[in-house]
Parts: sequence; C-alpha cells; structure tokens
Amino acid sequence: MTKVQRILWDYGMMTVGTAITAIGINGFYVPAKISDGGISGVGIILLYLLHVPLWVSLTVLNVPLLWLSKKLWGNRVGTRTVYGTLMLSVMVGIIRIGAVTHNVLLATVYGGLLSGVGLGMVFRARGTTGGSDVIARLLTRFLPITMGQGMMVVDFFVIAAFGVVFNPTLAMYSLIALFISSRAIDVVQEGVSYARAFTIVSQKPDIIAAKVLEVMDRGVTRIGAYGEYTKEPREILYVVITRSEVSTLKELIYSVDPTAFVVVATVHEVVGEGFRKPPLEV
Repeated sequence: MTKVQRILWDYGMMTVGTAITAIGINGFYVPAKISDGGISGVGIILLYLLHVPLWVSLTVLNVPLLWLSKKLWGNRVGTRTVYGTLMLSVMVGIIRIGAVTHNVLLATVYGGLLSGVGLGMVFRARGTTGGSDVIARLLTRFLPITMGQGMMVVDFFVIAAFGVVFNPTLAMYSLIALFISSRAIDVVQEGVSYARAFTIVSQKPDIIAAKVLEVMDRGVTRIGAYGEYTKEPREILYVVITRSEVSTLKELIYSVDPTAFVVVATVHEVVGEGFRKPPLEV
C-alpha cells in the first residue's frame, strides 16, 4: 500500500466510521435519551432542553476545540480531527432514522456497539471526532493522567448531567453504553484476542525449539537471560501462536520438560509471517 493509498484508506475509514457512529446516535441514543458521553451527549441534552438540532450542537461546540487541536498538535493531526469532526456532524445531519427500538436496554447495547465500532475505525485511521477526545488530550498535556483516564473524566461529567437533566436511571444506562462503547473501540483498534504469546524457561530449550519448528511450523525467538536464583545463564523461548494451538504447545513443552516455567499472555494483534501481513507504508 503506497502512501497515497494509505491516506485514501484512512479517510475512507473515517467516513464509514462516522456514518456508523451516526446510526448509533440517531437510531438508539437520541430516542432513548442516553449517551456514552462526550460532545454528542451534551448535544442530546441541548436537543431535548432547547430543541437545538444535534448536528448544529456538534459543530458549534467543537469549533474552539478544533482550533486548540490545530494550535497544539499541528496540521497532520489537526486536519484529521477537523475532517472526523465535520464528517460526524454531516452524518448525524443526513442519516435521519427513527427509533430502531423502544427498549432502553437494547438501545444501550446496540448504540454502544455501533458508536464504539465507528469511533474505533476513526481512531484506527489516526483521526478523532473532536469533543471529549480533544479535551482528554488537553488534560493529559497538563495533568499526570493517561488518555483513557482523561476521557473517563470528561464522560463522567457528561453522564452525570444526564442524571440531573433526565433521571438517574438513564444516567446508569449511559454508563453501560460507555462501557460497551469503550470495549468496542478497544477491539477495533487492537483486534480480537485471537493469539497467545508463550514465554518459556526450560532446561531443554534446544529440543523444545526444534519441536515447535518441526511439529507446529511456528517461529521461535531465543532471548538471552540470567537466572538470579541459580546464578546461571539461561535461554528464554518466545513463541506466538493462535488460540487454537495453545493446548498443542503446552503438551509439546511438558512432554519434553515437565519442570518448564511457562507464561501465557493474550495478544490482541500480530503482524508478520504466519499472521496478518503488514502494510508497505504506514
């Protein structure tokens, strides 16, 4: 994938992502009076209190945030933020669908999923939709907190406002929507946990490595280490496999060395030989 193709792919992904998010907002969040926080949540409150169209609120409230984004993070990030923010406003304005369901719980679940998937696509394309994303970045600039913590602070205050304006029950549903949306964002950005990473400490690394290569046709990385307790040099084996191969690798390891020390970790995304092919340019 060339640089131009990658740019077109990213902007296309942001366009589709904002459309999916708009469906989640208009089809589920707005009719149920819930939100997963952010500027869209403020816009829903203004829609019911002052009858301001949601797309207007999204545009007007984001103007100073867009200016800050451009000022603080430069043209590349700023341009993608401007595009993502304006596209979300446009999609919310043109995708006018009524309530898909009148069940608040279903609206919470499906609204959270659609919003999370859509925003995850935007984030994966290295863009944002303005709003709480920009505010969270500002908070991380001036306070010792992470991006995720910053977004939680912003979303908490917006959802608390739902409890005051509407009722506490809708605020609690909004918290559920926030959780679902956050998990969906993580899955889209990081991938489903389809792989496992094995860290193997054994007295017989040569035999285990040979069997992994021969029997499982998987690569093995050797890492030099030092055992503090034994005061002896060791070799650690690092192997990444699919989830379905976990039992096979465990059986292989312990058939060679029953005393092997093994750590299994969840891997969300693997790029390289035997897994997903990397893009030529990023």
